[in-house]
Amino acid sequence: MDGGRGRIGGSPYIGWIQDTEKYGGAELSNLTVIKAGRKLGFDFYVCTPRTYDKKELTKCDILVVNNFFFFKEDQFHFICDLLFEYGIPYIKYEHDHREIIGDQARPKFARVLFGRSFLNIFISPFQRDNHLKYLGKLVEPYFILPPAVDTSVFKPIKGIKRRPNTMVSTTGRLYESKGYRHLSSFILSKQDEFNFDIYTKNYKEVKENFSKLSNVTIYPPVENDYLPKVYSSAGYVIHLPHAYEACGRTIAEGLLCGCKPITNQNVGIRSFKELNIGDEEKFDIKFFKKSLDQGVYDFWKTVWNYCNKLI
Repeated sequence: MDGGRGRIGGSPYIGWIQDTEKYGGAELSNLTVIKAGRKLGFDFYVCTPRTYDKKELTKCDILVVNNFFFFKEDQFHFICDLLFEYGIPYIKYEHDHREIIGDQARPKFARVLFGRSFLNIFISPFQRDNHLKYLGKLVEPYFILPPAVDTSVFKPIKGIKRRPNTMVSTTGRLYESKGYRHLSSFILSKQDEFNFDIYTKNYKEVKENFSKLSNVTIYPPVENDYLPKVYSSAGYVIHLPHAYEACGRTIAEGLLCGCKPITNQNVGIRSFKELNIGDEEKFDIKFFKKSLDQGVYDFWKTVWNYCNKLI
């Protein structure tokens, strides 16, 4: 393997491995973390199944393994060889629970993937605790990264009139695991009190199901740059998933834009006790914003400290 470029230039060359370039919540969080890393002088190669390049991977000083399910078989095995045979130092940055829970769970592989990394990244104490139940001490050492949301983008937008009795849902594809049944029940219990704006990829299906309710409006998804306007127009952001939500990025986005949160115990962001999510008296938006901004830099500081020992 070729030697990495990092220590010569001062910072490690990082191979950032992720399943897709589509901008879902995980990918948007990755963009925010990488943006902060570049500001601090780190250099990156972002490796997806489309941009996969063996030679470039072998130049990397360390790898950051995000979601790792969609690579082709030969790509997957080569990356695993780098991690487990050649011993390239790596971080496991977990965005969900798929390695340990659900139809895609790979418990034996998860034990190796988390057990041999030099650092595991979780995005809430809730997610960390769930992995502890399945993997025990293999999750150590770990770092808990608060929601990686760009606070310069997600903020109240001037000129947008807020409707205090409107709740907005922006959970991507609204199906069972994302809380379709929970949201439906909630809407029916509140149809005389609130209006609901639902933005979802399965627009036609959801629209048909709610067609008889006058207080529900269904929209197709909007570009991420437009989301702050959506949140700024509503009094509440709502997310009631049936499955475990590692963090709940939509709640963080809504809070930053001035919404009050409606969540359940499956949303990981609630487990940041110091943030007081859902407690109107104790929640401090300035502290929340500062915690999110500081989180990504604390992440890179932690990575740098480990790199100094490893590379």
